[in-house]
Amino acid sequence: MAKKVCAVTGGRGFMARHLVAALLRSGEWSVRITDLAPVAALEPEEKEGLLGAALRDGIAVYASADVCDLALLTKAFEGVDVVFHTAAADPVNNSFKLHYKVNVEGTKNVIDACKTCKVKRLIYTSSSAVVFDGVHGLFGVDESIPYPDKFPDAYTQTKAEAEKLVKKANDTNELLTCCIRPGTIFGPGDILVPYIVSYARTMFIIGDGKNSDDFVYVENVVNGHICAERTLTTKSGAARSGGKAYFITNMEPMNMWRFIYIVLEELGFKRLRRW
Repeated sequence: MAKKVCAVTGGRGFMARHLVAALLRSGEWSVRITDLAPVAALEPEEKEGLLGAALRDGIAVYASADVCDLALLTKAFEGVDVVFHTAAADPVNNSFKLHYKVNVEGTKNVIDACKTCKVKRLIYTSSSAVVFDGVHGLFGVDESIPYPDKFPDAYTQTKAEAEKLVKKANDTNELLTCCIRPGTIFGPGDILVPYIVSYARTMFIIGDGKNSDDFVYVENVVNGHICAERTLTTKSGAARSGGKAYFITNMEPMNMWRFIYIVLEELGFKRLRRW
């Protein structure tokens, strides 16, 4: 039986690598990986593992494509049934110009390329931060909560704008869409743990230290994307979830500092609390 064909934008990113691996493991998909680099530079374990074998066998293909280049993107999406759009600007860089270009204009290009190539389904990697104003805590909220009037940074503002574009594109040109809003993602290959470790000896708490977060394991985020795509394949699922956004978390909100110190202690650092 012929495999379904999907494309993963930003396919060499942290969560995207796990998503690509899950799609390949399922045996159902031929995966087109798109990213900025001219070639896919694989880690040694990737060369010898599932991804390396899939690239050699043609089950996976790497295509260098910038989401800001509509022509390249359209070429990469030719013959694709489903697009998982994970590409985004680095949230550490708070340049509104950069974030708008990549997150908003890039997402518009993805939508336009999907329509041109008659892609059936688009799953967008959004963020739980799109409903956060940076000031007021959110506890026990669901997807009915509106976007805030003001955003704390360029990343969240432009991710929210991109999400609106994806939701609006649902059921146009026979394209169905869904948005996934993960919390703070952790897992093998993440940037979170190295970041915590790099500041371990100089980290200090401002305020009462009671701020919480909703950390989510990377494979749960991957599963959310796969479930969203699968749901849109049925008429009832498309009616229910098309054009919608869904939070994905571990359902285990916890104190942010507790999480950080659990990680540090596991790695052999002494518990140093500085206020």
